[in-house]
Amino acid sequence: MIRPAELLKEPLLHFLVIGALLFAAYAWVNRDSGTALPQVRLAQSDVSWLKETFALEHQRQPSEAELRGLVRDFVKEELFAREAQELGLDKDDIVVRRRLAQKMTFLLQDNSRRAAPSDDDLHRLYEAQRGQNPGNQAATQALFTRPRISFTQVFFSRDQRADAAADAHAALRKLSDGSAPTADMGDHVSLKTEFRNVDERAVANQFGAKFAAGIFALAPGAWQGPLESSQGLHLVRVGERVPGELRPFDQVRDQIVEMWQAQSQRESEERTFAELLRKYQLVPDLSVEALVAPLIEMQRAPLKVAVP
Repeated sequence: MIRPAELLKEPLLHFLVIGALLFAAYAWVNRDSGTALPQVRLAQSDVSWLKETFALEHQRQPSEAELRGLVRDFVKEELFAREAQELGLDKDDIVVRRRLAQKMTFLLQDNSRRAAPSDDDLHRLYEAQRGQNPGNQAATQALFTRPRISFTQVFFSRDQRADAAADAHAALRKLSDGSAPTADMGDHVSLKTEFRNVDERAVANQFGAKFAAGIFALAPGAWQGPLESSQGLHLVRVGERVPGELRPFDQVRDQIVEMWQAQSQRESEERTFAELLRKYQLVPDLSVEALVAPLIEMQRAPLKVAVP
């Protein structure tokens, strides 16, 4: 039987007692800590951003009190946002969803603007515009000279004639064999009868946008019409129509860079979309399954992005 005095000398007992004391001390020091709380960090960059935003809005730097208020509101907003996410308030909210998608788009736009195209990239994009119809996009139209037209017109005034349309059609029948208009054909007003090498804007300024669009759609050669303008009716014969031509590269380099950045952004968005589709499973209701069928095919197909 071990005597009490010998027991007190046992190293194992000393180890157990010391361990218990250390455990008790640790528990006392950390008695209020419990589970570690999530952190909300405030970096110098956050404060700098708050100051810059305030300065842009108020055209001056914030005072010390105003800066403390900005920081307080920033922390309050962060805590409220986290709590809202914790409560699931961001779910099924179209405003929140659109705002987050918009921020993602802005991020991709920013990355596209930072990318620097090579001269080869720009020249390839420039050459791809040859033979293209500039359409109605201002960015594309800026690459081309304006189409120009030459034409002759015979004017019929509604104010001076009982039936200007009937008179115009009768005159058109007389001109159908290609003969020139006679001196008594049409009404003599301040309008010129011949226009040489004018663009659509100049024609629109004289006759109105509807007339300008109509005459630029006509084939050269025969007398045609009547076309209606802001002033009356016109028989017209287009002598020559010169299409817009691609301007020299050096004149449109800046526009080509903008086009390249816009194209790069579209490709980046489509590539990101295609990659994200592979991270999730689309499970549509039967009633809308056909609507998402192309997206499901994208999920299954090899990753290949085609920009429309």
